[in-house]
Amino acid sequence: METKTKKTLFISTMILLIAINISALSTIYFHNRIQTKKFAEMKNMKDEVRIQGMHRFIKEELKLTDKQFEQFKEISRTNMRATHNITLKLNKKRNFMMNEIAKVNPDQESLDEIAKDIGLLHYELKKSTINHFLELKKICNNEQQEDLQKLFMHMTQDQDNLRKKPRKQGRNRNRNSHNN
Repeated sequence: METKTKKTLFISTMILLIAINISALSTIYFHNRIQTKKFAEMKNMKDEVRIQGMHRFIKEELKLTDKQFEQFKEISRTNMRATHNITLKLNKKRNFMMNEIAKVNPDQESLDEIAKDIGLLHYELKKSTINHFLELKKICNNEQQEDLQKLFMHMTQDQDNLRKKPRKQGRNRNRNSHNN
């Protein structure tokens, strides 16, 4: 084969491969964008179902009127936004802390300051939770407040029982026993 023909064939092959690569990369890029969008939509829907389920549970347990239920949903939305913002700040502080710890010579003063900030954010989170339940309590009548108190006690007992469960020790403690 002559050189000119080889060169033309080589250039044609290169152009074809470049076109295939661009096409493949474009497909992957757009597919990922669509998948990410679908994942976000599914997560939002799942969160909404979880929240609506919790709302329905509270409405049924406390026998809230429609007006009380609307007030409760608004209280919950406000609390969710506040809680979400605090959680974002906590995550950011934790990342700062991990980055500082990872340094060759971590600055103890900086770590102490981050620890204080994290403590204050935990305080804000608990305060937000308390305010959320106090707001709920305000919209309840006396009978509903008694039911709410019982619900609180039940939640506290459930959390205490979770803490009392014996935990496996050592490596692979999160593994199911039938996998060992």
